[in-house]
Amino acid sequence: MKKILVFARVPMNLVCLDSVYRRIKGDFSVWGSAKPEKGSPQALFKSCGWEVKYVPRWMAKWVRWDMYISSDIYLLGRRAKVKVHTFHGISFKGRAYTEKVLDYDRLFLIGPYMLKKFVEKGILKENDPRAVKVGMPKLDALVDGTWTREGAREYLGLDMDTPVVLYAPTWGVASSLELYGDVLVDAVRNLGAKLVVKLHDHSLKEVKFRKKLREWMKKGVYVYYGVDVVPAMAASDMLVSDFSSVANEYMLLNRPVVYLFVSDFAKRYAETADEKMLFKGGLVVEKPSEKLLEDALRRSLDFPDEFAEERLWLRDLLFYNPGRATDAAVSCIKELLL
Repeated sequence: MKKILVFARVPMNLVCLDSVYRRIKGDFSVWGSAKPEKGSPQALFKSCGWEVKYVPRWMAKWVRWDMYISSDIYLLGRRAKVKVHTFHGISFKGRAYTEKVLDYDRLFLIGPYMLKKFVEKGILKENDPRAVKVGMPKLDALVDGTWTREGAREYLGLDMDTPVVLYAPTWGVASSLELYGDVLVDAVRNLGAKLVVKLHDHSLKEVKFRKKLREWMKKGVYVYYGVDVVPAMAASDMLVSDFSSVANEYMLLNRPVVYLFVSDFAKRYAETADEKMLFKGGLVVEKPSEKLLEDALRRSLDFPDEFAEERLWLRDLLFYNPGRATDAAVSCIKELLL
């Protein structure tokens, strides 16, 4: 049986590949190796429900695997016959477009925009055989009926009749969390809606933000700690974000988005960000004012189709194979190995 090595640093690396793993584990021998930020390497795979044979990193790098797959750019399985890189998200920050991808034999691209950026930077050619038009397998469940709004709300224990606003900010100095967080909590409460907060894993490492979450929970905020954001997206009526890739993933639902502008974003991503593509799918709030936020939220809930055409345009630009990305990934893997 052909042997596939999967590498991970954090649970999200495995979430990105989970639907693919479920489909191929019976046809191939799937092994795992990891460099976790905390806990044991074996526990990382178990926490995501992966039943793989574990191999230490020092040993994994010497084995001639039939295939190496990772959504982290780190290339552990250099001796693998075929090396496949997936991507954990699609954003306009521009940091993913690096020549490091050329160490891989196949790149499971998320959508036309990603291919266009690689070509513009001279990293790939338009018809480069390394580029495979896959899409984003983890998002299949968002559009193929696996997670309906009702099913996701039942799963999260949310009321069926109360509007749900999902807040998913990015992390670091470009995040809206410190500037807008408290104001947003009050604005959503004023609307009589339920706020669900999904923080970036890096934000959760900071004591001040964990403390802030505890304060918000006392005000009725639902804090979603799940690794996979898909159920929280499916359960919501609208999204509030800043520069997080979740804002792009949300285009697949074609539901309202409110963007929070943070001036430090321009400083942090000045050399890489695609500013022409930012904030196309909804209203933009440019300063942390409770009234401005409440007005934007109310307008988005009252007129959910206002930016529908723009969101559909972004969906088609950003994603290949919505709802069928897992099929595309599995097909390519089997073509390469069988």
